[in-house]
Amino acid sequence: MLANKLQSFLSTYYVYLLEVNFFLLIVAFIFSFKHIKKIFAEIESKYLILLAFISVLGICATAFVVPRTHRIFYDEDIYNSIAQNIAHHKKAVMCNEGYYENNELRVIGEEYNKQPQGYPYLISVIFRTFGTNELFTFILNNIIFGLMVIVIFLISYLLFKDIFASLIACLSYILIPVNIQWFNTCAVEPSTVFFTSLAVLASLVYLRDKKPINLLFVVTSLAFSLNFRTESFLVIPIVGLIYLIKEPGIFKRKEFYAFGILLFFLSTAIILHLYSVRGESWGAEGAKISLDYFLYNLKTNSLFYFNNKEFPVIFSIFAIIGLFFYKNRVYIKEKIILFGWFLTFWGVFLFFYAGSYEFSQGLSIRFSLLSYVPLAIFIGVGVTSIGKLLEKKIKSIKIILILLIILSFTWFLPFIRSKTKGESELCRMDRKYAMEFASLLPLNSIIYTHNPNMFLTNKKSAIQTSSETYNPGIIERHLYRFKGGVYVHYNYWSNVGYDDLQREFTANILEKYDYKIIKEYHYKNHKYGLYKIIGLKGR
Repeated sequence: MLANKLQSFLSTYYVYLLEVNFFLLIVAFIFSFKHIKKIFAEIESKYLILLAFISVLGICATAFVVPRTHRIFYDEDIYNSIAQNIAHHKKAVMCNEGYYENNELRVIGEEYNKQPQGYPYLISVIFRTFGTNELFTFILNNIIFGLMVIVIFLISYLLFKDIFASLIACLSYILIPVNIQWFNTCAVEPSTVFFTSLAVLASLVYLRDKKPINLLFVVTSLAFSLNFRTESFLVIPIVGLIYLIKEPGIFKRKEFYAFGILLFFLSTAIILHLYSVRGESWGAEGAKISLDYFLYNLKTNSLFYFNNKEFPVIFSIFAIIGLFFYKNRVYIKEKIILFGWFLTFWGVFLFFYAGSYEFSQGLSIRFSLLSYVPLAIFIGVGVTSIGKLLEKKIKSIKIILILLIILSFTWFLPFIRSKTKGESELCRMDRKYAMEFASLLPLNSIIYTHNPNMFLTNKKSAIQTSSETYNPGIIERHLYRFKGGVYVHYNYWSNVGYDDLQREFTANILEKYDYKIIKEYHYKNHKYGLYKIIGLKGR
């Protein structure tokens, strides 16, 4: 089958192309940094200290105020597992059967994943440097949150040349409740937002002095940003809109098209990837994209910004003021760019079957992260508008507005400390107990589980539970091979009522083999357990 052959090719080619892209991005940033330093040179040191403070505050807020936890199950384990395989074997695959021998992972069964590979590659850079540990993935997203502050400040300043508005944009960004929650996960959305925003920043840096070398920064950041989520491609029309509005003559420059060839080359892997997974259902029984979802998603995703439950309504009010009242005639082009950016990454999910922020007990709320950068900048210019309007009447109006932003945020502290409920609550307990079970597994043992990723990243040999059903007798062979024992993980998928096949995979093993209960928990109507296989029943 063509798709399978293509995915086999991509499992290696994708990794090396991302490596080239990432290396060129670092080189391009070094070349462009002297131009970025010129921007900072225009700003007084006291404001740069404030910027650094907001950045550090953001890192501390997401790292220490909210729970460090997974929120999208079991995608975050999959990302870490692929990253582990990239780091150890230079292959962008999930491991469905893997053995640890001499503390090294040997991949026996692999599977190419339907998600783009940019995020696992990024994690793999950390894993190959410091070792496989999901804590590093959390820290990576924490640091990205702090870097987002710098990127937002530069974008805002390059658009509006207003230091106060740019600082307020940064402050409001780190105080958006959902932002703080998801930047302390292993989810892909934080890095998606960062690299799409970096591509926008690179485009504005190039427009500042139009040095051809800065196009390398644009192309490499843009190409790299495409590899995180499918909708990341929407950053291309945003960058195009920037050039069309700010400097349409740029499309006549020869270097623009010369670097376009490089962009196409660096994008070949993600283009081939999307082609190879075009037949995936992505969990949708019907159409994945349809007008049928539009009205419901429009209602829920619009009310989200005004219900004052997960998003401060005062932020939305400031953003509207920024859109309509901040120096209308002077910055209309910049507002069109920002509004187009917001509308694109907010609007794309209106047609998606899982695009409602309330979908799956609110797990799709993470999609709102892609709209927050332009929104935060609008908040900054909105607060500045109010400040300039009232500064003659109220001398301390800027301080008052800052206090209002901070005070309104405190109402959301109970929310940001919370964890999601519903189906994910059962998955959360599954993962919690799995981590305990992993610590109980002795050396030279193997565990049968629906989620080998969770155990493999914790340096435990693991295999899909379905293996015994499709390859009868494999457990008997493993009993001879693994002297530390063969174990079965009774997990979330062993319980689910809507999937008989997944339940049967575990049941087939426990009905065929004698086992000893090592640990067992009951939560609501679900059972979670670690069982050690003794041998075939009747022997």
